[in-house]
Amino acid sequence: MANQDAPDPQFDAMTTRLLRREALRRAAEELNTTSGPGLEDALARISAEATAEAAYRISVTARSTRPVAAPKPKLPAQE
Repeated sequence: MANQDAPDPQFDAMTTRLLRREALRRAAEELNTTSGPGLEDALARISAEATAEAAYRISVTARSTRPVAAPKPKLPAQE
């Protein structure tokens, strides 16, 4: 069997605290629009939402205004 160290509660607590701090830092960085990358990300999200909404509106409009095919006239039977 492999030699396993006993769990160290202090190490686990410090690791958890550092991971939480890093996650919060990254989340705050995404919301920060004062930096170049933050502003770029915010504008990209807005652009993607606007594009998706416009595409949806166009597809709904196209479906509702699509001309209905007129029935073909019946030709008199040739005898």
